[in-house]
This record gives sequence, C-alpha cells and structure tokens, in this order.
Amino acid sequence: MTTHSLPRAQRTSITYLSTIVSRLGLGGLTEIMGAEGFTRSHFTAISALAEFGPLAQSELADRTHLNRGHLVGFLDQLSARGLVTRTPDPGDRRRNIVALTGEGEAFTRRVAAAEQANEERTFAMLDESQREALRVLLRTVIDGEAPVAAGEPA
Repeated sequence: MTTHSLPRAQRTSITYLSTIVSRLGLGGLTEIMGAEGFTRSHFTAISALAEFGPLAQSELADRTHLNRGHLVGFLDQLSARGLVTRTPDPGDRRRNIVALTGEGEAFTRRVAAAEQANEERTFAMLDESQREALRVLLRTVIDGEAPVAAGEPA
C-alpha cells in the first residue's frame, strides 16, 4: 500500500494515517500471539505483569485498560498454560493477585523480543531519532499534555 493512491482527505488525515500504521504494526503482533494461541490482549496483560510485577486483578485491568470481564477469560487461558498464577490477596481475600510464573516470564521475554523485531520491520524506514520523535508525539496526544523534558524519565 502507498499513500499516493489515497484520496486527499485520507492522505492528509493524521487520524486515518495513524490507523493504517497501527494496523501494520498490530498485524504482526496478532500473528505472533496467534501462533501461540493467544491475542494481543494476552500480550498486554503479560507485558504489564512483566513490568509492574504481581498486581491485583482489578489493578491489572485498570493499568491495561482491558475490560475486567474479558481479563478474567484471558487470565484463565494464561493460567491454563502455566504462565500466570492467581492467588487470594492476604490483605483482602476478595481480591486476587496475578503474577507471572517462571515459565510466564520466559514466554513474555520471547514474545516481547518477537514484537520488538516486528516493530523494527514496521518502522524500518525511520531512523532512531525519527522513531523517538514519533513516540513522543503519540504519547503527547494520548496523555493530553506537553512531552517530558529531555533527560527526564518517560
């Protein structure tokens, strides 16, 4: 696909163009996770656990913006494969704490590396400074605030 064949309204629309770019990148992630019998939402959940450590199931839903009801199903599938555990929270037995298992950590590293390679392919025509500029711009739109100053953690 090239933008040359698009009507001007789409060719100049940031929203339309960002949707196409998203489809290009997410298509690769869909294939990666599909080969494992999972979805991109499973990737979102395990990535959050890998970064933040064990979380209450409700906090995992909040941090990932995954529907709480759907998250239960995703966690059931991940648990059935031995990738996560859910244990009652000792401080509040009504809550479950979700954690990656050792196998889940290895799985997450493997699919995260595959996703990184997918992103490299998707954005191969951009140099690293262009990629970083794009990240900053996209986060600015999502966060609705000015970007973090240089040298501050993103």
